[in-house]
Amino acid sequence: MRVSQIWKRGERFLTPKDLCDLIVARQISSGTKGVGSLFDDWEDQPDDPDRIFNVREAKSELKRLNHLHFPITFPEVFLRDQSGFDVILGNPPWDKVKTEEHLFWARHFPGLRGLLQNQQQHERVRMRLQRPDLMETYKAEHDEMKSLRSALTCGFYPGMGTGDPDLYKAFCWRFWNLCTAEHGHIGVVLPRIAFAGKGSKEFRKEVFSSSEQFDLTILVNNRQWVFPDIHPQYTIGLVCIQRGIPNERSIHLRGPFTSIALFSEHSRKQSAAFSYEDIVSWNDTLSLPLLPNHDSVPVFMQLRKAPRLDTPPPRNWAGRDLLAGASRSRDGRNSPERIHGVGPPREHWRARPDTELHATGQKRLMTFETENRSDVYWPVYKGESFDLWNPDTGIYYAWAKPEPVNRWLQRKRIRASKSRRDSVHREFLPRHLRDNATLPCWKPRIAFRDVSRSTDSRTVRVALVPPKVFVSHLAPYFLWPRRVDERDEAFLLGVLSSIPLDWYARRFVETHLTYFTINPFPIPRPDRDNRCWKRAVEIAGRLACPDDRFAEWAATVGVEHGSLVADEKEDMIYELDSIVAQLYGVDESQLIHIFETFHEGWDFEERLRAVLKYFRVWKGRA
Repeated sequence: MRVSQIWKRGERFLTPKDLCDLIVARQISSGTKGVGSLFDDWEDQPDDPDRIFNVREAKSELKRLNHLHFPITFPEVFLRDQSGFDVILGNPPWDKVKTEEHLFWARHFPGLRGLLQNQQQHERVRMRLQRPDLMETYKAEHDEMKSLRSALTCGFYPGMGTGDPDLYKAFCWRFWNLCTAEHGHIGVVLPRIAFAGKGSKEFRKEVFSSSEQFDLTILVNNRQWVFPDIHPQYTIGLVCIQRGIPNERSIHLRGPFTSIALFSEHSRKQSAAFSYEDIVSWNDTLSLPLLPNHDSVPVFMQLRKAPRLDTPPPRNWAGRDLLAGASRSRDGRNSPERIHGVGPPREHWRARPDTELHATGQKRLMTFETENRSDVYWPVYKGESFDLWNPDTGIYYAWAKPEPVNRWLQRKRIRASKSRRDSVHREFLPRHLRDNATLPCWKPRIAFRDVSRSTDSRTVRVALVPPKVFVSHLAPYFLWPRRVDERDEAFLLGVLSSIPLDWYARRFVETHLTYFTINPFPIPRPDRDNRCWKRAVEIAGRLACPDDRFAEWAATVGVEHGSLVADEKEDMIYELDSIVAQLYGVDESQLIHIFETFHEGWDFEERLRAVLKYFRVWKGRA
């Protein structure tokens, strides 16, 4: 199609800006007229200027957006042979394109978030009635965000539909596409999540595979030395990109630096360098690790040798129907080996995370009243309801009656099993899903905290929660499509609770322990005859069972249940750290490095000495 035909059609002249408005508005239009016209079939379009070129409608669609057309504003940059800017420098906004009502009211009434859930609900209802002026403000903000969200999700910003739309994602793509493809340079400040979050996967794939050099320097905003208005534990990335053909090791990582002094001292030293193929092998989302220093590289690579958590068992293993949640006896009478005569390799279990109740979506099934509540209610756990080797802190999100919730959970998992999405429930047989007795809430299960940071004292906070509790989406749990018995569960719990695994987790976690982060975790898979496996199961099983609610589970694992003396419990935790380190194959110097770089400022010497003592004993038994 010739430009002259665009500018003069139906005796109506269009400016280049009009044309750009039409093209952009077409992507976000909610109407059916003019804006939605296809320019590809220009010659076949009827000569109806009102339908073909409704510029007024296009401008109406864009009126809420403060938009700028770069080819028109900078024609000398985009009409040359090497189109695009040679250098782009910037610090884009990092705001989510989302208006949440509870955050809006908390902004105007700061004490709101300190109230209990039911009190917050009552206050929001009262404020809606008493402050119609603020309700108008909220609606205006909501409409503005809706318009911007539509523009971002419909534009050329791959990954914008994953999670909440965020402005930094859009700016990442704009920087990349506005920069000349031949040796163009980009230097920008971004949240570290841009190189760890799932929503930026496609951007990372494009950048890593098409950059001659990529440098990422991580800063931790400790004591707010970088930005005074950002959370002190937030991690920030200084990104330098040179577009072109990647070198053998073109991806460079530095930091994290927690002060200006450390940044000045170490930022110019040798960086950790990796190839694109290295990054691809670590996880499905091409997320970059947050390595403490150059000496961390061999430690990271040693841990990474273990199989992924979501590694599937062999395809010829047909025992899944026997392993889908039914409890088995200690003498193995119901084991797949006894029933089939021959079983799978014993190290091939499979566990996948899942959520139960969403705090907002299933709020109608819960009550937040702490008084005048009958004993038939079960607690609804949130992340703070448990901690490492503590299955019940007494802090709950809500309460719920088991009958209606269980009916809803039954329908939910049957729907999920028929979905085209990659749901864990698709791995279970229909007869298992139809049986109410196989709902996970009837038995102890491993749950972990969703909200977490790499700068917290611990990142992976996991526990075996008791039966007859529900868990919110902030406390995901593991389902087991395949396992031999509860000893597999005890082993996984032990590894996830260890310092070596937590050190690895801290390389990737920013603010949430998400599925795409936890699924690629390296988890050792020793045979059940392995002495370290047996001892890890024994220790983790015993630590996980502090009271009678776990009696049946403990009996299946072959351990006692009940409270432990503090010193005995502590020694068991230290020994477990040493055993897991042995299973990963790290040497003594690497284990020391894990403790030294685990958490800045933590007092680790006493624990490290105890762990090393057990480490040397177990190394001598190998």
